[in-house]
Amino acid sequence: MPHGSTKAVITAFAANAMVTVAKFVGFALSGSSALLAEAVHSLADTANQGLLYLGLRRSARQADEEHQFGYGQERYFWNLISAVTIFFLGCAYTIAHALEKMHHDHAPELSWIPFAIVGFAFIMEGYSFLVALVEFRKQCAAAGKPFRHYLTETRDPTTLAVLIEDGAAMLGLLLALIGMGLAAYTGSALFDSIAAICIGLLMGGLAFFLAATNRKYLLNHANEEVDEIASRLWQADDQVQRIQRVNSIVLSPDDTLLMAEIELREEAIFADMTQEEIRRAIRFMHKLDDIRRSLEGDVTRIAPETKHIFIEFTAPQDKPEKN
Repeated sequence: MPHGSTKAVITAFAANAMVTVAKFVGFALSGSSALLAEAVHSLADTANQGLLYLGLRRSARQADEEHQFGYGQERYFWNLISAVTIFFLGCAYTIAHALEKMHHDHAPELSWIPFAIVGFAFIMEGYSFLVALVEFRKQCAAAGKPFRHYLTETRDPTTLAVLIEDGAAMLGLLLALIGMGLAAYTGSALFDSIAAICIGLLMGGLAFFLAATNRKYLLNHANEEVDEIASRLWQADDQVQRIQRVNSIVLSPDDTLLMAEIELREEAIFADMTQEEIRRAIRFMHKLDDIRRSLEGDVTRIAPETKHIFIEFTAPQDKPEKN
């Protein structure tokens, strides 16, 4: 399990759990829709961190008979579930509650306590954000990519999710502070409700971004960087005549499946061979191709849903010499 991602997730979980309790206490004392929106926001984030940690744990399992390429994509699945949780628990509920409060126009009872809770939450969220930022920058340095490019190209959605969520949480706190301040100054619940709606929309945007980021890796997304590296290296090899196909699938942030079909140069295959040996080698290669097609046909006749078959032949084991 990646240590950096785990550290960021656990830190965010602990911070959000404490902040969630504090915000719900603040809502109970003030009745502020903006503070309730932030409490639900933190609750959704806490649930999200739990799901991210579950994804990290489950994705670290070893390959078995049922999952022969491992469980790496579990990380993307649970991250997708967490995005759905944020949307329905955070966005939908907070907007619905804010609209109801706006209809009743009941001004919240704001004392210094809710504002102190917002300040406490900002400190905790800020610390979690810094931890995630440090870990994300380490990943950038390890990948050798600028921060801005890695932000959109990373195949590890976990630390990115914590980083984006903590950034959104601090922005949400700022919106709540503005809404509560204007509500306290004017005595109108309108500003408090508008702030809550803005926080709900912020969570909706966050959920959409996280869902889209993880969705692509659940749809057999190619590793374009690996494709480019393999194509470049093989094309520069004197033994290669032509690269017919290079395919890859991202199985996890640390695991890519690479498949290729390559045509070799004749001189690389038939060097130091007589004409008779070359004719025999060509017949042998045609025979291998016939066997491959036959094996593929055996499977597709019975299981026509098998659209992609990649067979790799291995050399026969040396037979013991007879006395």
